[in-house]
Amino acid sequence: MAIAPNSDSNQIKWLQVWSLASVQGAISLTWIAYAAYLPKFIEQVFAYPPSQAQQFAALILVIESAIAVIVEPLFGGLSDRWQRWYSTRMPFIIAGAIGSTAIFIGLPSVVIFGGANEITRLILPSLAILWAMVMATFRSPVICLLGIFAGATQLPLAGSVLTLVGGFVSSIRPLATGFILSLGAPITFTIASITLLAAVAGLRSAMLHIPKNLAPDFDEKEPLPILQSLPNLAIVMLVGAAIGLGLRLLMGDVVPRTFKTELVNFTGFPFEILMGTAFITQALLAIFTGRLSKLIDNRRLMMFSLGGLAVGLALLTTGSGAIASIVIIIWMMFCLSAVNNGMVAFALTMVSKSLSGLSIGTFFGGLSGAIAIFGCLVPKSNDMLSLTTATIGAAICFVVAGIGIGAGGLVK
Repeated sequence: MAIAPNSDSNQIKWLQVWSLASVQGAISLTWIAYAAYLPKFIEQVFAYPPSQAQQFAALILVIESAIAVIVEPLFGGLSDRWQRWYSTRMPFIIAGAIGSTAIFIGLPSVVIFGGANEITRLILPSLAILWAMVMATFRSPVICLLGIFAGATQLPLAGSVLTLVGGFVSSIRPLATGFILSLGAPITFTIASITLLAAVAGLRSAMLHIPKNLAPDFDEKEPLPILQSLPNLAIVMLVGAAIGLGLRLLMGDVVPRTFKTELVNFTGFPFEILMGTAFITQALLAIFTGRLSKLIDNRRLMMFSLGGLAVGLALLTTGSGAIASIVIIIWMMFCLSAVNNGMVAFALTMVSKSLSGLSIGTFFGGLSGAIAIFGCLVPKSNDMLSLTTATIGAAICFVVAGIGIGAGGLVK
C-alpha cells in the first residue's frame, strides 16, 4: 500500500489549511472572471455575434483543458523534484502566481488598447491559452501541500475547508455574473489578480510556521518510485477523469435542466438563485461530511457517496415531482460534498509522499482530459443530449469512479 502523507501526525494545521483554501478560492475567482469576460472580449475583437463568440470561447476552454492534461502532472512532478532538492514547492507557486497575474492583466489591456485588428485577433486567443497554461503550472504544487497540513486520517476533514471555500466561490458564477460584468473588465481583473497574489502571500507566510521536522524530507540519492507507482497513477487518472466528466454532466446539464423544467415555476425563484443555492448547500454540507470522514474510511465514504450520486441520478429519471426532486438534489449535494472532500486525500494516499505533486497533477490531468474530450465530442450538450442521456451518463461515470477507488485499495 502507498505511504500516506504526513502519517506521523494526526493534527490539522488549520492556519495553513485556510491559507491553502484561500489560494484555491482565488484561483476559482480568476477563472470565473475569465469565463465571464472571454466571450465579451471575443465579441469586441472579432466582431462576432454573441452566440458565435460563446462557441469560440468554448473552443478555447476545450483547448486549455487539453493542454492541462500534460501541464498538470508535468509541473506536479517537477515540484516533487524541487521539494527533494530545496525542501519547498513555494518557488513554483510564487512564480506561477506572478506570471499568471501578469498575463491575466494583459487580457483586458490587449482588448482595450489593441482594438479590432488582425494582430489583436491573433494575440487574444494566444494570450488566453498561455494564461490557462501558466495557471495549470502551480495548481498541483499548491493543492498537494494539504499532505503536510494534515495527517492521513484527517485529510478529508482538512479537505472540507477547500470544498467549503470552493463552493461559496463557485456560487458567484450564477449569483453575481451580472455584477461582475457591471464592474467592467479592468476593475474585475485587477480585483481577481490582487486577490490571488494576496492569497499566495498569505500561504507563503503561513508556511513559515510549519516545523521543519514535519515538512517532507527525502534522500536526494534515492530514486523517485515512479515506475512502481504507475498502476496507482493510472487509477488516479481514471478516477479523476470519471469524476470530472460526472461533475460536468451533473452540474452542467442535469441539475440546471432539472431546475429549469421543474423547480423554477414550483419555487418561484430565478434559475440563478437556485443554482447558487445548490453550490452553497454543497459547500455547507462539506462541514458535516468532513466530520463524518473521521468515522468512516475515506475510500469507503467516497465509494458510498459516488454510489449515492448514481442512485440519486437514477431517482431523478423517474419524474416523481418537484418536491421529490428537491430532496434528491439535496441528497446528491451531500454526496458530492463528501466526494469533493476526499478527492485530494485519495490522490495523496495512492502514492509515496515523494510523488504527491505528480499524483495530484495526474488526478487533475485526468479530470481536465475528460472535460476536453467531452467538449470536443459534445460541444453543445444541452442540444445534443437529452436529460435522460445526461443523467445516465453521469451515473455511469460515478459508478466507474467508485470502482476505480475500490480497485485502488487493492493495489499494493
